[in-house]
Amino acid sequence: MQFKKQVIESNPIEGITTLSMPTGIKDVITFGGSFLGGGLYSPKSNKKIAALTTSMLDKGTESKSKYEISDLLESVGAEINFSCTPHHIQFTGFCLKENLETVIRLLGEQLRTPAFLTEELEILKTRIKGRLEQSKEDTKKQALIGFLRSLYPENHPNHRTTTEEAIEQTENTHIADLKTFHKKYYRAGGFNFAAVGDIGPTKINDLLKSSFIGWGKKEIPSVDFGLCAHPPREKEKEIHISEKTSTDTYIGQAIGINRDHADYYALMIGIYILGGNFSARLMQTVRDSQGLTYGIGSALSGISFGSDGYWSTWGTFSPELLTKGKKATMKEISDWYYNGVTSDELEAKKTTITGAYQVGMDSTGGLVSRLLSNAERGRGIEYLDQYPNIITDISLDSVNRAIKQYIDPDKLTTVVAGSFE
Repeated sequence: MQFKKQVIESNPIEGITTLSMPTGIKDVITFGGSFLGGGLYSPKSNKKIAALTTSMLDKGTESKSKYEISDLLESVGAEINFSCTPHHIQFTGFCLKENLETVIRLLGEQLRTPAFLTEELEILKTRIKGRLEQSKEDTKKQALIGFLRSLYPENHPNHRTTTEEAIEQTENTHIADLKTFHKKYYRAGGFNFAAVGDIGPTKINDLLKSSFIGWGKKEIPSVDFGLCAHPPREKEKEIHISEKTSTDTYIGQAIGINRDHADYYALMIGIYILGGNFSARLMQTVRDSQGLTYGIGSALSGISFGSDGYWSTWGTFSPELLTKGKKATMKEISDWYYNGVTSDELEAKKTTITGAYQVGMDSTGGLVSRLLSNAERGRGIEYLDQYPNIITDISLDSVNRAIKQYIDPDKLTTVVAGSFE
């Protein structure tokens, strides 16, 4: 598959870019899109406003109730879903080719003229507060919140609010807040739309133009990336949650680079070797050989769109095995750091990563996701063709050098949440 040859890029109106990829699938179209205005664009006093605004998009428009929207989509066998990431407002969907006009016009209506009914907001707030109350008992979620709060200052893109703060902010959100946010951020400008399947670019562009013309072009404020992680320092924190049969542990540190840094790929694959999948070191030793954990892994996160990211190892242990589990985990991290990875490990993980990349393109949904995330990062279509070679060309020296440069086992932050012996 050659993305560069198959994807047709267009600009039907100012501020909207379309990426159309015709495939051999007949009569079905899968689509997705996004524009800036996610959680990081919420007012600093209330981080929940962006997500709540997005969650109200399927609760009715100025001309259709939520039941009429549901009936319309069901009658043509189509689907439209909305979500909110830290950076973007996103939507995904699918429909039959013959119903594309109906679905795109409905999408435009939902994005441009949501009803914002007070009774619907109150129902939504009750549901969200219920989920947040339940999350207080989620040891993994609470450990991650504590971990990121230890690493990053308030208003950093990787910082997290506490669950109590999230509940309070949800409660204090009103219809006027959502309308103000919608008016400011729901406009053309950095709007990407990707479609895959039995699609022609002319049809998509004509429909988007007629559905969104006159929407207005927004000025996109920049997110403040001047904030950096706290200086590295050894720190251990326990979050007590009573009557839990397991504890969750996060161990890691900020790395000070983002996804666009030259060392990103080498460090990413090094961390993948440590704990990226079931055949990685941590799963093979701490879980399979020693039987100390239900699950364990490592990842490089928080590195997109200019953020200085972090690496972490997560593990879940029963309270009586927590001390042993943490010790075994640290032993593997130390061995990985001081002795490096082997050429066999590197080649095996290159094959795994490039193979997973190819598998991700086996569905139209996977292709849409690929096109959209690539566009969000401002990369050209050719990057999607180049990615497997980027991974294949990573050298053993560059991986072991990156591990030594960005990881320091003596300056790790450890946060544990759960019940303790």
